[in-house]
Amino acid sequence: MMAKTRLGFDIGSSSMKVAVWQGGVVRLEEVPLPENLVDSGGIALPHAFVQFLRQMKKDLKLPRGAAALVLPSNQVICRMVTMPRMTTEQLLMNLPYEFTDFIQGVADQYYCDYALCEPTGEEEEEGLTMMAAAAAKQTLAEYARIFSQAGLRLRTVLPQEMALIRLVQGSGGEPREFCFVDLGHQNTRITVVWRDRVQATRQIALGGRNLDLAVADELGVDAFLSNTYKTTNFQNVLALPAVADLCERIAVEILKVVNFYQFTYRSSSLEGIYLVGGGTALAPLRQAIEATVGLPLLDAGALLPGAEGDAAAGVFAAGAAMGGTR
Repeated sequence: MMAKTRLGFDIGSSSMKVAVWQGGVVRLEEVPLPENLVDSGGIALPHAFVQFLRQMKKDLKLPRGAAALVLPSNQVICRMVTMPRMTTEQLLMNLPYEFTDFIQGVADQYYCDYALCEPTGEEEEEGLTMMAAAAAKQTLAEYARIFSQAGLRLRTVLPQEMALIRLVQGSGGEPREFCFVDLGHQNTRITVVWRDRVQATRQIALGGRNLDLAVADELGVDAFLSNTYKTTNFQNVLALPAVADLCERIAVEILKVVNFYQFTYRSSSLEGIYLVGGGTALAPLRQAIEATVGLPLLDAGALLPGAEGDAAAGVFAAGAAMGGTR
């Protein structure tokens, strides 16, 4: 029987990442987003985004298949919770109350889902430990409409945390503890996955955009042009003192999170950290992180053997496409 084709999509602030699982091989693609198409609240121009998806589908020659979408952290709440043992019906009825301190509006406006974790001790065996998520029904309906109009069958929507859990479970073997540092454009996000759960997560309000602004200030150009200078290292801008200072600041914040995690979980045995996201292409940032954190930088490609494309950029999309749909 021919393996099913699965598609994964990850919409960033400056680009969309696509994963195509077909015949046991994953192909990863990254497509720049047109300016002003996406903002901090999500898709700013839905009709234009439909056109963008249609064109991207054509340009990348995407095959037919069930699609999964990774929601950005500002559009979904994902946390580990433990609840008393109960039926599935009772669980779904009570789960929204676990998010009352985090959501705005009434609980009926949100869709909640969960993935049970394997118990790790007597206390957990008495209850149900799970990764639970909540997202606005309106947001999910909007994505479903947009993808449908673009000719894509959106079957699964999941948070970044669950995409990473799928990824590490699909990689198999040991170790079962992974630290991901997502060097994004707006923020830097650290996530530690242990087995089938997220042990720690923290977002730092520093990212590629801050480096763009630093270069812009130094050279007297706008932030859009400075991004091009940064990615091409035009006139050796990555050697600017302001860039080095920012790289060091980001590295120190990452170190704080890793140290706190290792202090909280004394049995932790992190072998290194996986740098993912667009910032991995910046050598000074990678070097600052490795020197400051004191852990080896691991290759995200090792989690996706045989992958075609940039594994560091496509891990969320790849994780979304893994594990089928439900």
